[in-house]
Amino acid sequence: MNVKRQNTDEKAPQKKNVAKTSKVHWITIPFRLIKENSLTIVLFLLFAICIFGQSFSGWRLQNEVLAAHKIASISYWHYLSTGSFMEGLSSNWQAAVLQLGVLIAFSEFLFQRGAPHSRSPHSTQRKKRRRIDSHFSWIWRHSLISAFILLFMIAMMLHIVFGAKAWNEQRALTGQSPVSIISYLFSASFWSSTLQCWQAEFLALVIYIVLSIFLREQNSAESKKVEDNNESTGEANK
Repeated sequence: MNVKRQNTDEKAPQKKNVAKTSKVHWITIPFRLIKENSLTIVLFLLFAICIFGQSFSGWRLQNEVLAAHKIASISYWHYLSTGSFMEGLSSNWQAAVLQLGVLIAFSEFLFQRGAPHSRSPHSTQRKKRRRIDSHFSWIWRHSLISAFILLFMIAMMLHIVFGAKAWNEQRALTGQSPVSIISYLFSASFWSSTLQCWQAEFLALVIYIVLSIFLREQNSAESKKVEDNNESTGEANK
C-alpha cells in the first residue's frame, strides 16, 4: 500500500508540470511568432499609420479646394472613394514596386563592386547555375521577379484608372469636359506625376547602393560587416 501511495504521489506533480509546460508553450508561441516576423509587422504598421495620415490630410485638403470653389465639403469616407485619394496611393505603389523589381532584375546581370547586394563581377558560377536550372522549373527560378511584374501591372492599371478619375474631378471644378482614360494616358499630367515618382525611386536606389559600399550599419542585414573592406562584394548574401 505504501508503494502504491508513493507512485500516485509521484505522478501528481508530473501531471502538474506537464500542464504548466503546456500553458507556457501556448503563451510563448505568439511571442515567438511576433519576434520571427517582427520586421514585416513593424513595416506594415508604419504603412497603415502613413495610409491613415495621408487619407486624413488629403481629406482636409480636398475640402479646402472644394470650399475655394464654393462647393459643399465631403465626408472622410466619401473621400476614400475619390480619384484624388486612390490615384495618390496607386501612383506611389507602382513606383515602389518598379524600384524593387528593377533592382531584382538588373542585379541578375549587372554588378557594383563593393555593394553588399551585388554579385561579384569576377565570380564564375556557370556549373552551379546549370545544376540549379536542371533541378528547378523556370517559373520557380523567376518567381520573385514574376510576382513584382504582376504587382507593377496591377498598380499601374490602378494608377491610370484612378488618375483619369482624379484628373476629371479637377477638370470638373473649372467647368471643363471629362477626358477618356486613353487621353489621360498620353497626357502631360499622367507622365509628369509618373516620372516624378520614378526618378525619386531610382535616385534612392543609387544613393543606397553607393553609400553601402563605403558605410556600415552594425547588425543590419542590409549592410556589410563592419570589418569588411570597401572592395568586398555581395556580403549581404553570404
